[in-house]
Amino acid sequence: MSTVAMCSICAMDRSLADATALAARCGADGIEVTARAPHLEAAAGASEVREAGERVRASGIEVTAYGSYLSYTGPEFEADAAREVARAAMLGSKLLRVWAGHPDGVDGSPDDVVAMLRAAGDAAASEGIEVVVERHGGTLADSADRSEALLDAVDRANVTLNYQTLDGLPSKEVAEQPGDARRLIPRSGYFHVKNYRANPVPSGPLVLGGDLETGVLDYRAILAAAVEAGYRGPYGIEFVAFDERPLEGKIAAGVEWLRRTLAEVGAP
Repeated sequence: MSTVAMCSICAMDRSLADATALAARCGADGIEVTARAPHLEAAAGASEVREAGERVRASGIEVTAYGSYLSYTGPEFEADAAREVARAAMLGSKLLRVWAGHPDGVDGSPDDVVAMLRAAGDAAASEGIEVVVERHGGTLADSADRSEALLDAVDRANVTLNYQTLDGLPSKEVAEQPGDARRLIPRSGYFHVKNYRANPVPSGPLVLGGDLETGVLDYRAILAAAVEAGYRGPYGIEFVAFDERPLEGKIAAGVEWLRRTLAEVGAP
């Protein structure tokens, strides 16, 4: 059965312990631990990180991923990468989510970003951890072409893509998203699931906060394309609908819909 996780960023209004309990009550198999307060402080020590992982497992679910936000910050990038790999291992996660730099070089040149991702991949290999680069607008992992070029340049088997449809997606590209997934999923080790709402400005990009089932994107078609392309990794629900339903109801509905739809499209 496919692993369905809740990204803790869904529940930044509560502690990690409470977010974990929420994920478990809603039927998720795991949680992506976000490296932001109040979930996991950037300055958290080793004992605190280990305890966080132990608390998650004690609740009956797993740490599916560690959302580290690791990016190139300067000459100490190797130490930064080693630190985040160690934190993922302490949490008991086999996926370390990281960040690709910006094409304008604001946070390091493309060569710097490639070097950082290689360092992360090399450090992670001995721990059996896969480094997943978040696909995100305005980075070196935005378009399909640029995402593939970045992974080719890094050239590490355990450095793959954290696939997701792009935030700020132009409305005219809605119908292209199953094809986008089909192309990039073979290079992906993790899948962030989220849907969008229409922009009140007809020509504007899509906006976050759509329901997984009824949002603008045909997510059933996207999932079917991903499964057809061979995706076998975990799915992390990153955002739920921005509506007035209680958070627990939205997450439970999202987990149920995702499980049912994956079964319908033939996910193993």
